[in-house]
Parts: sequence; C-alpha cells; structure tokens
Amino acid sequence: MDQQEQNKDLKINKVFNPKIIKKGVVYFLSISVISLVAIFLYTNSGKTLEVWKQIHPLYLLLTLVFVANDLFLGAFRNHIFVKEFKPGGSFWISFKANLANIFMGAVTPSQSGGGIAQFYIFYKNGVKLPDAITLSFINWISTLLFFPIAGIISYFIIKDNIPPGFITYLAQFGFSIFTILITVVLVALFFPHLVGELIIKLGELIRKVSEKWSDKISGFGLKAKTSMIDYRTKCVSLLKRKPQLMLFSFLITILLYLNKFFLAYIIVLALGAKANLFVILAIQAIIYLLLYFAPSPGGSGIAELSIAGLMAGVISEDYIGTFTVLQRSLLIFIPAIIGSFVVLKELNKESSEEDSKNKA
Repeated sequence: MDQQEQNKDLKINKVFNPKIIKKGVVYFLSISVISLVAIFLYTNSGKTLEVWKQIHPLYLLLTLVFVANDLFLGAFRNHIFVKEFKPGGSFWISFKANLANIFMGAVTPSQSGGGIAQFYIFYKNGVKLPDAITLSFINWISTLLFFPIAGIISYFIIKDNIPPGFITYLAQFGFSIFTILITVVLVALFFPHLVGELIIKLGELIRKVSEKWSDKISGFGLKAKTSMIDYRTKCVSLLKRKPQLMLFSFLITILLYLNKFFLAYIIVLALGAKANLFVILAIQAIIYLLLYFAPSPGGSGIAELSIAGLMAGVISEDYIGTFTVLQRSLLIFIPAIIGSFVVLKELNKESSEEDSKNKA
C-alpha cells in the first residue's frame, strides 16, 4: 500500500468510527421521533387507528418489492463500474457498500458520511480508493443532472397543489443549489485548473485579514486543483473506453428515483386513499430535491415535515401521519437498520484485525 492510500485509509477510519455513529443515531432517531409525534398531534382527527386498521395488506406487501428494487438499483448503479475496476468482483460488494452508504447517510449531517462509508466498504473489499471515488463522482453527476430536470417538470405539475409559504421557498432553494452545483461540476470537469486557482486566489485575498485561514484556503485550493485534475483524467479515461457507462449511470439513476417516487403512490393505495399518480410522483421529486442537502442527519425533521406539508395538498389529513411513518420507514429506517449490520460487521472485522496485529 503506498503512502497516499495509507493517508486516505486513516482519514476514513477517523471519520467512520463508533463514537460518531452512536451520536448520529441518537440525533437521527430523536429528531425523527419528535417530528413524527408533532405531525400526529397536529393532524390528529381521532381516526388514526381506523386508518391503520384499513391498510390493504397486499399493497403493503407490494411496497416491500419496491424497497427491494431500491436497494438493488442503488447497488447496481455502482456495480456497473466495479466490474470495470475489479473484474469478477461480486455484486455483494456493491450491495454492502450501498447499504453502508444509506446507514451512514442517515446518521451524519447532510448525508456526509454516506460516501465515506461506501468508500470504506469498497476499499476493504479490494476496490482502490481512487476507483471508488471515480464511480461515486460519475453517479453523483447523474444525480445532479436528474434532479433539476425532475424538479422543473414536477413544479409545473404541482404548482397549484403546493401550499404557499416556507416549503415552496425550500423547494426553490433546493433547485437553486442543484443548478449551482451542476454548473460548478461542469466547470471543474472541463476547466479543473480554474476552480483550484480561484480558491488559491481567494486565500491570497484574505491574507490581510487572517494569515492562518489564508494558508488553509490556499492549501485546500492546491489540493483541490491536483485532485480535480487527477479525477478528471480518470473519469475521461474510463468514459473514453466505456462511453456507455455514463448513459447507463443516468438511466439507472432515473429508475432508482422513479422507484422511490412510485413507492409513495403504492403507500397511498395501501391506505385506501385516492390521489393523482402524476401529482404524487411530482411531489416526491420536490421532496427529494429538498432532502438531498438537508443539514440534519438523514434529513430527519426536514423530511417528515416536508412530506407532511406537501402531501397535505393531495390526501386527507387523516392519512398524513401514517403516510409519513410508512414512507420514512420503508425508504430510510428499514434500509438504515440493515445497513447498520453491514457497518458494524466491518468495524468489528477492523477491530479484530487491529487486535491481531497488536498481539503479533
């Protein structure tokens, strides 16, 4: 293992550790539970138990098929690249990495730990870190392309159904962030020197105010410049050899999120409620636009309130709390619980390896 690989491994182990996980789980569960209780209290019409009793079991079982599809598509989107970097690599590697991503994304602010967890699993299963970062970067580009397109279409479908106020502004904010990010990414891909140079210039500008921060920003700019050139070279090289991979990544991204959106409609059917399919799909696109950069762990709090607020325009108040619980459970809570076992197993394996080295 070269020094660069060792440094990256140490950085991953520093962030991806039991203390951070435990604290994240507490924050995630606390905020989620408080938000769900608040939604049930606010929408309480005395019919909550009736709603639960009336749930159609066949539709509820069908939701589990969509959950399985969600986990499969999330893993498969990575595996199309893993096959290139590690020929003969098992699909199970990508499946575990996706589950770890979901769990750590749920217990860290802005889903920041999800990518690190994914890199960790890939690296520990024989995929080089630069390759793991490259595949994640290409898939991230697909996501950045998908959401603004989906957001624009969705806004025109539901602009008369969204309750005016804070959530509307949040949706506009989410769209703006995605638009800015995809612009920055495209500039970084085509002009990798430029972004790094701009950061370095920024560091020089604030030297009069703080020399310490000036050095930090300039150093970050230099690293960013080197990294972007490196990953641009890797991405371009890969896509020149396999240009279809970018298209496959984008198509799988569309299927991945449409599956999530359709799941919401199946939940509505399970509750025995009635709603327009396209309106439900559009609302889900807006919700995910909001949640992608939500600062709380796993979007907790923001997710529950956004779902309740946006869905209030299309289904009866009696169903809001139950719908929110089911959607969050099926797309976040259950996958995150499964992912926690993957993460804990890897951490225990790492701990055992360290103990063996110390004894030796």
